[in-house]
Amino acid sequence: MITFMGVARADGSVVRPIDTLPDGTNVFLREVGFGFFLVVEAKVGPSGRPVGTTTFSAGQLPNFRIAVSRALGNGSALVCDDGPSPPIGGVPALNPPIFDQNVNTVNDLSCRFDARTNAGDACTRNASQESAFVNSQTKYQFCPIVGLGSELEFPDGDTFVTAEVTDVIGQPGFPESIVIRVVPPANAAAPLE
Repeated sequence: MITFMGVARADGSVVRPIDTLPDGTNVFLREVGFGFFLVVEAKVGPSGRPVGTTTFSAGQLPNFRIAVSRALGNGSALVCDDGPSPPIGGVPALNPPIFDQNVNTVNDLSCRFDARTNAGDACTRNASQESAFVNSQTKYQFCPIVGLGSELEFPDGDTFVTAEVTDVIGQPGFPESIVIRVVPPANAAAPLE
């Protein structure tokens, strides 16, 4: 079960959403589309089995699955082209986010994340600036290995990000979504939709 899905700044401090859509989806505002962490936290679900921690599985779905409604960076279809060779590339969109319809696209984004099972290794920080999970019920956290670089830049406007996690035998929990809204500073005064 996902216990938290959101955004953290490069220093690990958690960002509050600026809005919530009618369906409950949180909206996070960014002035630039990179230089931050996407964070997904989970706990054991009703099955009682541990959360699976694979973030890449060639030819099949990993335990951690994440997709975006609009291409990131150059939208490269190469799987896990996260450098140094071939050059670092972006990821294509998967819209709607039906994970089993494109295993390569799911692996292309999820492979850039790490599973963290110890709060002391979390990419997020608490009020005392110590590494900590965001939700007290969290047992697993998935974060980009080094934050989102310009190769995974979100385009201006709204991009839906949808994630789900499975238990160790691949049974998925309920997916969760957030919106990353990129509004450059020059457009920040424009009304948000």
